[in-house]
Amino acid sequence: MCRRIFQYHGCLWDLRRIGLFFLVTSVFGATFAASASTHYVDLNSATPASPYTTWATAAKRIQDAVDAAVNGDDIIVTNGVYATGGRVMYGGMTNRLAINKAVTVRSVNGPLLTVIQGTGVASGATNNGVGAIRCTYVGTNAVLSGFTLTNGHTLTGADTIREESGGGVWCEPSGVVSNCTLSGNSAYYDAGGAFSGTLNNCILNANSALGGYSSGGATAYGTLNDCTLRSNSAAYNGGGAFYGTLSNCTLNGNSAGGFYGYGGATYGSTLINCNLSNNWSSYYGGGAYQATLTNCTLRGNWATNQGGGAYGSTLSGCTLSGNSALYGGGAYSSTLSNCTLNANSANGYLSSGGAAYGGTLNNCMVIGNLSTEWGGGVYSSTNNNCTLTGNSAYEGGATYYGTLNNCILSNNSASLGGGANSSTLNNCILFANSAAYGGGAQDSTLSNCTVCGNTASPGYGGGAYGGILNNCIVYYNLAPYGPNYYSTTLNNSCTSPLPSGGSGNIASEPLLVSTNGWANLRLRSNSPCIDSGSNAYAPGLTDLDGRPRVVGGIVDMGAYEFQSGISGVFIGWLQQYGLPTDGSADYTDADGDGMNNWQEWIAGTNPTNTLSVLQMVSATPIATNVVVTWSSVNTRAYSLARATNLQAPPAFSMAWSNIAGQAGTTSFMDTNPPAGASFYRVAVQPP
Repeated sequence: MCRRIFQYHGCLWDLRRIGLFFLVTSVFGATFAASASTHYVDLNSATPASPYTTWATAAKRIQDAVDAAVNGDDIIVTNGVYATGGRVMYGGMTNRLAINKAVTVRSVNGPLLTVIQGTGVASGATNNGVGAIRCTYVGTNAVLSGFTLTNGHTLTGADTIREESGGGVWCEPSGVVSNCTLSGNSAYYDAGGAFSGTLNNCILNANSALGGYSSGGATAYGTLNDCTLRSNSAAYNGGGAFYGTLSNCTLNGNSAGGFYGYGGATYGSTLINCNLSNNWSSYYGGGAYQATLTNCTLRGNWATNQGGGAYGSTLSGCTLSGNSALYGGGAYSSTLSNCTLNANSANGYLSSGGAAYGGTLNNCMVIGNLSTEWGGGVYSSTNNNCTLTGNSAYEGGATYYGTLNNCILSNNSASLGGGANSSTLNNCILFANSAAYGGGAQDSTLSNCTVCGNTASPGYGGGAYGGILNNCIVYYNLAPYGPNYYSTTLNNSCTSPLPSGGSGNIASEPLLVSTNGWANLRLRSNSPCIDSGSNAYAPGLTDLDGRPRVVGGIVDMGAYEFQSGISGVFIGWLQQYGLPTDGSADYTDADGDGMNNWQEWIAGTNPTNTLSVLQMVSATPIATNVVVTWSSVNTRAYSLARATNLQAPPAFSMAWSNIAGQAGTTSFMDTNPPAGASFYRVAVQPP
């Protein structure tokens, strides 16, 4: 084809003509396309003249400039309080400014100096009613940027969405409000501050929705990015936000009041990377109600009844701290995954669930929470792979009426059931908990649990009081009466002394890896608890580490199944470095230094530090000797092999063994090296 173009000039000329045609078309379009205009507004303009395209002819009212503009135009507004005029967009609701075109209205010097002010009515507690004026209507594809919107109000007894909502601003879904402050506005129905639209980098302060069933003190049905919602209030739902989508926002000091208030900060919203603090609800959900929260912080929120931090919500990667309620100080009837619940409280008569009441917790940390009655940590909840530590209550320091699977309960306290009361626990560890009765657990059913180092003082059952224990290790607990158990039914468990009832129990010491600080309660290879349980009681398919629950055909006693070929010391070492213990990390290279985690454990090196490796440092001749130096740790012994000819197999032969390692590096002197070249190889001896 190219040859034919260059061969026939007519074809080449046609291509040039076509190219020229397109060039002319492009120039024609550029010459006659309409360009956007800029219109100016100055409250003190001396000679306003439409279309207001210079400061000398600037409009005195923003609405006049909008009326003179067309889609795509810019309207620039200088300092002043714009509080006159109005435009009705629906029914009888007047807007001080109606941006009913796809234009951008922006201030010169920002919201501190440029104000759009609505009007309230003298009668009524909320100043809403006939004669009220909303601050702004933002239409389809319109933008408002850099203003304070204040004293906007709505009608009453009219259309609830278009006339009774959005005291500060009412936006069409594609409307945008940026860099604005919405303060002191009110709506009779929803959204005291802003209804719908997208708000970017705005402050919404002291707005209210205070009609009979009003919702969204600050905003309703909006999308908010990098905004602050502070001291807003609603009579019913969502003191801050109602059914919104919020990213990187701060919600502080908002309230949902009235006889029934739901969601002090937010109701029915989706929040990402937000901070909810010191919000309040008169009934449910001091922070959030029926919301979805991801990577959020809920701190210091409270509800008079249920769910100080959150109620009926889904939380992932969140921190709940210092929240309080009568039931569920941190969360009520919620699903929490990978969350931390710290220093929350349930206070008052019959209070329950300092951290959580009901719901489901997955992979959560429940630390230092309090209930004056039941369940210092959790009450009537399902907990999977959670850690509960340092919680306290009158009954059930960590849990009351709960179901716990593969959990760790430590250092919790109560009068009755330091760790657990009236609960069901599977594959759990209970250590260092304390109570007057049942230091570890009271009146609970435990299957394949390890209960060690708990105390009951001055009463009964250091490990367990009452209840049923199957396939458990109940050892090394303390109490004046029944150190390990009291009035408890045990089956196929390891405890001392042997109980008079039950079956399949053993009294021999369980031979755990480390009881020093209860650091590693896995079984040693010679533990009598291996293959000594009953499969009839075995809960689930995995143990506390997430490894197979039954190895060798018969379940072991305790929370951990002995894994043939995998040392419990190694698994505990993985846990020490925050690596998965379920087997997925055994042979992975966490730090990319060429050694997998099993090899790093054998070598005693740090699996999270690329520079921590076993390697030869130097081999230095000194007189007739050779000093060999390698990187080392003081918890391992090493061996050295030597060779004189790498070509002749076997090249290396063992020369020295059981060389005690030193911290950092170890040096060894070969006092009888052979003539000629010598080659050295270092190896670590398994622990």
